[in-house]
This record gives sequence, C-alpha cells and structure tokens, in this order.
Amino acid sequence: MTIDTLSVQPYNVTHALPTPTSSPPPSSPQLKKSPSFLALEKPMVTKPLSSSSSSSSSSSSAAAARKPSSRPSAVAIFHKMILDLDGRDKSLKLIQYLFKILLHHRLASSKLWSPLTSQFSMTRKLLRLGHAMGPLRELADGPSSTFECLVLLNAIANDIGDDIYCVYKLGLVGPRLGKRAEIVAYYCWFIGILVDLQSNFTTLRQLDKEKDKEKIFMTKVSIVKLLMDGIFCSCDIWQPSFANGVQAWAGFFSGSLSSYKLWQKCAKA
Repeated sequence: MTIDTLSVQPYNVTHALPTPTSSPPPSSPQLKKSPSFLALEKPMVTKPLSSSSSSSSSSSSAAAARKPSSRPSAVAIFHKMILDLDGRDKSLKLIQYLFKILLHHRLASSKLWSPLTSQFSMTRKLLRLGHAMGPLRELADGPSSTFECLVLLNAIANDIGDDIYCVYKLGLVGPRLGKRAEIVAYYCWFIGILVDLQSNFTTLRQLDKEKDKEKIFMTKVSIVKLLMDGIFCSCDIWQPSFANGVQAWAGFFSGSLSSYKLWQKCAKA
C-alpha cells in the first residue's frame, strides 16, 4: 500500500460528542432522589445485644429497682428538729429529765446540776409562752361539734395557766395568782391527756381493721407517751411521797417517745 492511496478523513467534532438535546420535563413534581439521600432513608438495623450485655443490663436494672430510697442523714434530721420550736422543747426536756434521774439516784452533784435543771425547765416554759394562740385560732374558725369546742376551751385554759405561771416565775405577777394558775394548768392538762388517750384508742381500733403496721406502731407509741404524761401529771395533782423519782422517769420516757415521734416526722419530711 502506498501513501497516496491512503485517504485521511478530517476530524469531525460531531462524531466525538453527542449533540445536546433539551432535557425532558420531570414526570412528577417530586425531585429525583440522590443515592446518598436514599442511603439515609434506609431503615436502621439495630445490632442485637449479646447475651452477656443483656444479662448485665437486666441485672443493673434489677439492682436499681432493689436500691432503697435515700434517707436524710442523722445530722440533717436533727437540724430539722432544732429548727422547729417543738423540737427544741423536746430536746431540752430529754436533757432536763436525764439530769433529774441522775440527781435522784445521787449520780450527779446536786450543787452543780440542780440549778441547771431548773434553768432547763424555765427555758421550756419560755419556749411554750403564747402557745394558746393555736387553739384560739381553731376556736375562731368554728369547731365542728360541742365536744370539740369544750376540748379547745380546755386546751386554752391549760396554755394560759402555763403562761401565767411562767410570768409568775419571772417575778411579774404575785404568788397567789401564779400558784392558782399552776393548779388550773395541772387539771386541764390531765383532762386533755384523758381526751387524747380516748382518741388514740379509737384510732387504734380503726387501724387494726386496715392492717397498717406502721400507723399502728406510731399510735401505740403515742398511747404509751400519754400514759407517761398521765403518771407525771397525777404526781403534780396528788403529790405522793415518791413523786420525785416517778416524775423523773416518767418525764424522761415521755420526752424520749415524743422525740422519737418528731424524729420520724422530720425524717419523712
């Protein structure tokens, strides 16, 4: 073959690239989704947990379910008690009658500790000064029955008698008024104890039907505490020869039980 026989065809651009044509309109208003977008729409496949991980998670959840509810510390509960006026009174009462027991059994020096116990008693009277405002407000709101009205009047007379005796101990009123107010307070307190005992025994009978062990226990604690108060008050009224020792122990047990009740109340608050 010779060179002149070869026919060299010219380069045609149209043979290399296709002629662009107009794109057809989309068949639907929705845009065509890209492969990356389709990949995002794939349902997520959760990897099954192994037997060891599932057992560990179930054991941890069971342990969390068995974990007891956190209770406040003893310091926090005692702080709540001290902030409350009734808590201060109960704390001082417990200390006061503990020293009275020690003094009665000659386990402490009367010269040193006897004036201190008297100061504890006076401090408690000052803390309870004006306590009659509580039953006075209840009486102003209107009692639901005649019996409740009489109970409130008895409580008011008891608190006012205590206040007058406290003022007498401060030297602001004469001994005649102070001593009479003390006797009135004794009898009113004794009547109040009897009313509270009757109410607690009624509550105990109702709780026995409901089988609420916690409330039954706390009601029994209240009954024993009221019995100790009744023994203490009886010695104030009739003044037997053994009154000092009996009142020391009765006051200590009453203070211990009332402090326990207040402790449980502050722990649940």
